Amino acid sequence: MAQQLAITLTDAASTPVNRVFAPAKRDADVYRWDYRGTGIIAAYDQLTISTRLPSKSSKATKVTMRLACPTMEQTSASTATGIQPAPTVAYTSIGEITLVLPERSNLQDRKNILAMMRDLISEALTTAVVETYDAPIF
Repeated sequence: MAQQLAITLTDAASTPVNRVFAPAKRDADVYRWDYRGTGIIAAYDQLTISTRLPSKSSKATKVTMRLACPTMEQTSASTATGIQPAPTVAYTSIGEITLVLPERSNLQDRKNILAMMRDLISEALTTAVVETYDAPIF
């Protein structure tokens, strides 16, 4: 089993920043890492990786990777009472990749699906769909 160490992901800022996700929690087969750069718990970016092994009802392993990045609401520094409102999440951007690996799949099958998913994420088409909402044209 892979050891749960810190994971570094680089953002897309004009000057890219490495975000170091620290191991945070394990619930059964769900592992969580947090990026605590904001210092506000509600604003932590969270990465989770879960693995569901084959069972009688499903003959496949399911691996799900999920990244949730909250954006905080802009609050006024001063109010009529002089107390700044508590930080509040305005919205959360979420990315999720699920791999379903049949029980009969061999190592090469699993390597192939992982390599092709990496390529798909970095494709120009995927970039256009995500960044500018451009739909693929056939």
